[in-house]
Amino acid sequence: MKKAILIITFSLCLNGAIFANSTSNTYIHYAEIPHAEQWQEEHPGELPIWLTEEEKLHLDEIGKDFLPTLEPPTPVRQPSEFAPMQGVLVRYPLGISTTIVAEMAEDVMVYCVVSSGYQTTAYNTFNNAGVNMSHVEFLIADTDTYWIRDYGPWFIFNGNNESGITDFIYNRPRPDDNAIPNFCATYFGINVYNMGLTATGGNYMTDGHGISVSTDLIWEENPSLTHAEINTLVNDYLGINTYHVVPDVNGEYIKHVDCWGKYLSPTQILIREVPTYHSQYDEIEAAVDYFESQPSCYGTNYEVPRVNTPNNQPYTNSLILNKKVLVPITGSSYDAQAIASYEAAMPGYEVLGFTGSWQSTDALHCRTMGVTDQGMLYIYHAPLADTITTTDDITITTSIFAYSGQSLIQDSLLVYWKRSTDIQFNELPLTQIFGTYFSASIPAQPNGTIINYYIHAADNSGRSENNPYIGAPMAYSFYVINSVSADEPQLNIITEATNYPNPFSGSTTIAFTLKNNNSSVIHIGIYNIKGQLINFLTTQANNNLIAINWDGKDRSGNDVPAGVYFYRINLDGKTFTQKMMKIR
Repeated sequence: MKKAILIITFSLCLNGAIFANSTSNTYIHYAEIPHAEQWQEEHPGELPIWLTEEEKLHLDEIGKDFLPTLEPPTPVRQPSEFAPMQGVLVRYPLGISTTIVAEMAEDVMVYCVVSSGYQTTAYNTFNNAGVNMSHVEFLIADTDTYWIRDYGPWFIFNGNNESGITDFIYNRPRPDDNAIPNFCATYFGINVYNMGLTATGGNYMTDGHGISVSTDLIWEENPSLTHAEINTLVNDYLGINTYHVVPDVNGEYIKHVDCWGKYLSPTQILIREVPTYHSQYDEIEAAVDYFESQPSCYGTNYEVPRVNTPNNQPYTNSLILNKKVLVPITGSSYDAQAIASYEAAMPGYEVLGFTGSWQSTDALHCRTMGVTDQGMLYIYHAPLADTITTTDDITITTSIFAYSGQSLIQDSLLVYWKRSTDIQFNELPLTQIFGTYFSASIPAQPNGTIINYYIHAADNSGRSENNPYIGAPMAYSFYVINSVSADEPQLNIITEATNYPNPFSGSTTIAFTLKNNNSSVIHIGIYNIKGQLINFLTTQANNNLIAINWDGKDRSGNDVPAGVYFYRINLDGKTFTQKMMKIR
């Protein structure tokens, strides 16, 4: 049966040419490698991440013995990298430090792929480094390189709610590496589905809800397939309905999306930032403009947080591992800023920096591979719109499914909610509607209220999860508009409150009229959509018309990102709240 699949691209004009379907030989991109000589000196006798001259003579061997299989039973769902993980794959000899291995083993299993001849050495190396060996399993198999992200397994759930692996043709003539996904399927006791598409893991990211991103390398490496045929394959084998195929903004030989972009959540794509004089500035900003104009799986446009990489630091090449984010750092003065960028975009996560033999095109993400929790407790919820217009109770609907096969614990199925002015969250029990669907209703709220909420569930496998994954620190938020008059200042003190311009890109002026002469000090709080106070303005009421400028910055003097904000006027113990929008 033919499926309707959406392919989305953006174009950049480079030397007069517009990116289109390319049938050129992709391997010309590996001709000049900036750090090749240094890498070869540090890794004598090992295969590099790029194609060697010898390998270029054997390109016809790529996919030579690969036999596609039938697609998985539908509907297929491919979890994201920020979904619950039971472990992480690495290969020994390592491409990362044992310090990183020890950090990962604190929380999850480390599945170490190692040849039989190196197993004892690997064990001793980990043990001597203080790694929790009860959280290490050795998978005995030969490999060619340590870039397990590029050739490792892509985990899925098929239409029978079974964990599986979708394999692809690895874009290198390296048979041992290419065999690892099938080996992992046998090791974990799950099915493998072979997709007849040449690909590489570093050039692929997904949101867990049917949207994925690759650079146009995916087209170049599959010249015999049309764009529609590629999209049919990713739909059939991965459940991808929207496939963003975009130019590589770095202009590097590797052309992997993880060298410049990363999904942090279903609504956030982190993209590197460079100074205006950087040679790739225009291309990077075009990618930002593109994604900010694209709808996420929830229908809202993507938020695009940035991380500063003026000297091509590999900060986007990070690993999200449950509630931790492991970031490759370089020892430069920009490291702390990079950590802060992740912390701002992912509040509640523990963000940790690690040094290593990182390159701008090859870092921590390339050398590790998350293993999806095969019995995950999956909570799906489309967040409510930023603004809710109602005088009624507000219904929260969610779908909760335990892939473990264990039953849900009824009294643990909850919606946690609070007003932005509250300190603690309130609990609401979820009631089953039918099947996997549940709902709860937040009581009707006064006009101008900002509500924060998140969903919680647990099952009898011992799993306990939230949506959003981190829970309260990244709780969803919405603003209530209705006819319930709780904002007394609007009626008795303040009239004609507005901000102009609105939307605004730089600064905006908050203006309002006082009905009566008043000499009080007026406090104006600036809040983000989550109800967090980000700035505080003060002015003196010297006449009836009040106007005060907000420069679009937080209390630390940093520009706030584009999005919805609120100003709350406090005067004589009463408040008035209004919504405003910042754009780029």
